[in-house]
Amino acid sequence: MAHHLIEHSFFFTTDEREAIYRANSAVNTRPVSFVTRIFFPLWAYISVKLRNEQIAPNAITMVGLLCCLQAYQLIHTYYPYGAIDEGRPCPHASCCPYKDFFEANKTVQTATLFAASLLVVSIVCGSLDGVHAKRCRIATSLGDIFARICTSISRIFVALTVLEVMHIDDILTKWYVLLILQLIEFNTVLGRINAENLRKDKVKNWAYVVTYCFRDSEISFLILMLMALRWIFPGFASYIIYPNHRYVQWGHFFLLCISFLNIALLKMCAKHKISIAICLVARVMPIFYLLPFNEYSLLSITGDALVVGLLSTEVYVSHLCHRRVHAAVTLICIGSIFNAVVAVTGTVVYVIGILVDLSYSLNLPIFVPVRNVYIDGVFDLCHAGHKRMMAKALGFGNRLIVGVCGDEECTIYKRRPIMTTKERVNEVKLCKYVSEVIPNVPTTGITAEMIKFYNIHIVVCGEEYNNPNDTYYEVPRRLGILRTLPRTPGISTSLLIRRIRLASDSDVEAKDKSSGKSRVGNNE
Repeated sequence: MAHHLIEHSFFFTTDEREAIYRANSAVNTRPVSFVTRIFFPLWAYISVKLRNEQIAPNAITMVGLLCCLQAYQLIHTYYPYGAIDEGRPCPHASCCPYKDFFEANKTVQTATLFAASLLVVSIVCGSLDGVHAKRCRIATSLGDIFARICTSISRIFVALTVLEVMHIDDILTKWYVLLILQLIEFNTVLGRINAENLRKDKVKNWAYVVTYCFRDSEISFLILMLMALRWIFPGFASYIIYPNHRYVQWGHFFLLCISFLNIALLKMCAKHKISIAICLVARVMPIFYLLPFNEYSLLSITGDALVVGLLSTEVYVSHLCHRRVHAAVTLICIGSIFNAVVAVTGTVVYVIGILVDLSYSLNLPIFVPVRNVYIDGVFDLCHAGHKRMMAKALGFGNRLIVGVCGDEECTIYKRRPIMTTKERVNEVKLCKYVSEVIPNVPTTGITAEMIKFYNIHIVVCGEEYNNPNDTYYEVPRRLGILRTLPRTPGISTSLLIRRIRLASDSDVEAKDKSSGKSRVGNNE
């Protein structure tokens, strides 16, 4: 599956990539969150009517992230920071002080409406991507990782946007708010892992639902409501601005305790838990109390939040591939204490690295919908005809899944293969067109269960099966996903076997003539 050039990459081993690929997509297994459940008919309508299978779920996720970034840019540039008589001028020449949305000038009103609309689009994309992936059967574990990365970043800028609207300029308060939001996601990841280790099914299901019932869509929806209240009822902001800011510190401390408790409950090696705890301590402790020479700015707090989001993603990925947290993440967490550039640059490089690694090695496109093509056969003495058919079949999609029939079923179907099942599977795996091999598939044809389990979109077979009375490919023909290809003339496994036998008999006869003895037909 993985190409030989990156089988020993910096990020994953071949077995770790295989484990990530085999992991079930969270889209197919997680419970529906509150916002998704409430607006599910709308998301389904958009997915069916306004979207098609040519749009990748990751592209929808990326649109949501870009909307969050643009909304923050609009608010940061055009939203006034307070009244002039308080000594705080407006940030933009066209802005003027106002008490609520209706007292603002047109520039501020336009920017505000655009920002609110962008946040609404972000919320829609955050829920629509999963619904679209599930409906089109194009959900992958790589898509889950990409979605976690995007939501981790968007969460930061949505929070910064609402803090701007609330006129909260204190850098310490912003730091606590961003870390609280990232710790919520971090505990969601740990809670999901711990829920899988519970024994009783009822308790496991309850814990499983809790970890997914309040996610990014819910957080973004609540933040949008806060912004609307601030714009329409400016007096509401006083309840947010003037209370003691120790409330956010207490919330941060509470989530920190829950985080360490969840780490302690993980069923893994003690030293692996310690590495996660070290990463967490390095980034969630208010280091500016200990290192006054490190001047904190918007870049600094954004870098801290990005690193905690990176830790959440890495814990999730490490759980999928059954390994410890990567050493590079530990170095990024510790190094980011002293330099915000290390936090931002290290996070970006590491995230891009794992996405490119998995996308290239597993042949899973990020911004193009996955389209799985399936062919099956015996593939005994795998020859150029087989490989040419694989190449043509791949033209119907971008991932080729090959089913290899087992020895016993082949014996019943036609004859016992020359090569064993393991040998034939290994031979097919080495073909550059193949992304996945399924051993011991039935010779009676692909089933509906297989099509659903492997998310197969197209089934390809030889032209000899292009017959309405054919029973081998009855299911894909009924579903309308069957495609046929012509066989390569002049080459087949049966022909190769006959040529081998003729060549062997000719060699024996030639030796008999030269020696005067007969070895053919047991006449020796």
